[in-house]
Formats: sequence, structure tokens, C-alpha cells
Amino acid sequence: MNVIFVGAHQDDEMNCLGTLIKYSRRGDRVGVITISNGDKGAQYDPAMPHEEVARIRIAESTTIMEELGGTYHCLGQEDEQIVDNREIREGLTRLLRQLRADVVITCPPQDYNPDHYIAGEIAYHAVMLTTVRTMYEDVPILDATPAMYYTDTCAGIQFEPMFYVDISDVFAYKCELLRYFKTQMINMQVFGGWDLVTFSEITNRFRGLQCGVRYTEAFRAETRWPRARPGVLLP
Repeated sequence: MNVIFVGAHQDDEMNCLGTLIKYSRRGDRVGVITISNGDKGAQYDPAMPHEEVARIRIAESTTIMEELGGTYHCLGQEDEQIVDNREIREGLTRLLRQLRADVVITCPPQDYNPDHYIAGEIAYHAVMLTTVRTMYEDVPILDATPAMYYTDTCAGIQFEPMFYVDISDVFAYKCELLRYFKTQMINMQVFGGWDLVTFSEITNRFRGLQCGVRYTEAFRAETRWPRARPGVLLP
């Protein structure tokens, strides 16, 4: 399958990175798309030019996806200013068609950052448009509407899982990849009081406790037509 994560920022995939690793290891093709360029993600050094922050963060995500044999794409909106408009819907729809997406994972509607849930709303619309024959006719439509899943929220707040993916066997590698986000390992200590590895150790262990294994990532399926698919396509 072709599995695509659509997020707002470079590091939003931390809530499904273990799952992307499992997809990749079983032979599925994985990709990450971010709506923003991440240019506001240097609260540890406010003097750093925004263009440089964006360049570094894009490079970090690119490196991680190269490690997984996947692809990274940035749609370039300004960080913390994501808007749902005609241009971004078209850009994401075209990209999902080009990548032949079978599964789309994105940020949940109840997350803390407006960039996150707006990115999820953009993904929600674009998923449907991937099979609309009367739009963007120069890019072939998909054979079927991709299945759609939402990741956990920040710290698991106001999120009731429908599915758990056991990532115990890949958790150490997930943490290794998260450390490639060097800027955000520092940035989140300043902004949130934790780094990405600490966050994952707590959140993934908490979700693992709920289902009787060491570490899991939690998901909800989007069931509104035509995004629901029979069965569970998570690894």
C-alpha cells in the first residue's frame, strides 16, 4: 500500500512514526506531507531567521523519510498561519493522487494547535477529492477513496482510541529517528517542558497500558462516507 501522513509541521508524525516504521518494514511505501514550512519552530533561538528554521526543519523530515525509504513533501504555508483555501486543497489533492495514496493518516480534530486540526480538515477534504473526476483532470484520479485515520492528540487529551498499533518492537528505532528532529528536541523543551522522546515514552507507554502491551500508538478511523473502508488497514 501507499501510506501517507499529512501533518501541519515537521515532527507532527511523532504520533504515528512507529506505525510508519511498521508499514515500511512490511513492504508498504510511506510518505509524509506537511502543510507548513515550520518556520516558527525555533523558540529556543528567536533571532534565527525564519527561512533558516524552515530549511533546517524540512531537512530533518527529509532525512527521516529517507531512512524509511519514503518521501517527504512540503506545501509551504507559513507556520502557525495555516489556512484552508482553494490553492492548498488543490495542492494536497494533486499530491495524494500522484502518490497513489491508499491510506491517509492525519491530525485529529480536537488537537491543541489550530494548525493541527486545520491541516486535518484540509486532508479530510482532499481525501474525498482524490476520486472526483471533474477536478484537476490532468492528474489521474485514485481507484478508490483512501482510508483515513487520525493520530492521537498531544498528551492524549480528549482522544478515545478506536485502534492500537503495537510498536513495542520498533519503539527504540522510533526514538532514534525522533532524535533527527534536533531543532524540535530543543524547541519542545522550551515550549512544552519535554522533548519528543520523553513525550513518546510517556504517551506510547500510557496507550500500551490500555491494551496490555509495552508501547502503542492510538488511532481513530474517519467513518464519514466515502472515507471508511472495511477491515482495519493499520499494521
